[in-house]
Amino acid sequence: MSDPKQPTVFHVTHWKAGSQWVYGILEACAPARIVKPKVKVAHFFEDPIQPGMIYPTVYTARNRFRSVLWPEGKPALVENARTFVVIRDLRDAMISLYFSLKVSHPIISKAVEEGHQKLNELKTEEEGLMYIINERGQASANIQRSWLRAPEKEALFLRYEDLIADEQGGFAKIAEHCQIDVSPSRLTQIVNDNSFKNRAGRKPGEEDVTSHYRKGVSGDWKNHFTDEIKKAFKEKFGQLLIDTGYEKDLNW
Repeated sequence: MSDPKQPTVFHVTHWKAGSQWVYGILEACAPARIVKPKVKVAHFFEDPIQPGMIYPTVYTARNRFRSVLWPEGKPALVENARTFVVIRDLRDAMISLYFSLKVSHPIISKAVEEGHQKLNELKTEEEGLMYIINERGQASANIQRSWLRAPEKEALFLRYEDLIADEQGGFAKIAEHCQIDVSPSRLTQIVNDNSFKNRAGRKPGEEDVTSHYRKGVSGDWKNHFTDEIKKAFKEKFGQLLIDTGYEKDLNW
């Protein structure tokens, strides 16, 4: 139930950055406040914004996000917003997107259907990854790039890799920043219940390409990037890797 006295929470992210994992934990922390995600982020872009609720999996760039909540020349839709942004190494995000679209993702939209069909028509993994880089990667890159310089008072900025390295510490930061009313002991239990091992039934690193929780580790791109894929990725997104702190230069 909406409670305008509580902050309205927005979990902003891009595709394949642990969004369903984070959503599951938010829902367990405050089930009555969760706004169920919809295809094409319709729960944020199309439905009325409900003050005091928690909005998970908001895939959007900063300028569009702000234009929804604080439209120019119109009253603000929320006065007390708490936003946190989760990004992931774009190389790993693209590997995850490749396997998701090709194998495991339910056909919930035309875009998913088209991606699934295309990837299964291509003959090699390299061709498939080139398609992901050239046709599907820019949207996630735009989201990352747009939030990089957001002031700290506007959003808590987190990396997926830091979250999986310290799940308890990371989600404690999120709960504190977003003023989510959950006791430390309850949050610890929720995070444990939603660990990769409990969600997937496997240890991190044990792969199942048919599962939404495919592998659960960072750095998997190294097992899939050929020289040609590296070259194409660097041309399009190399500077972004530097800007987001994943690389110091292009010599990787």
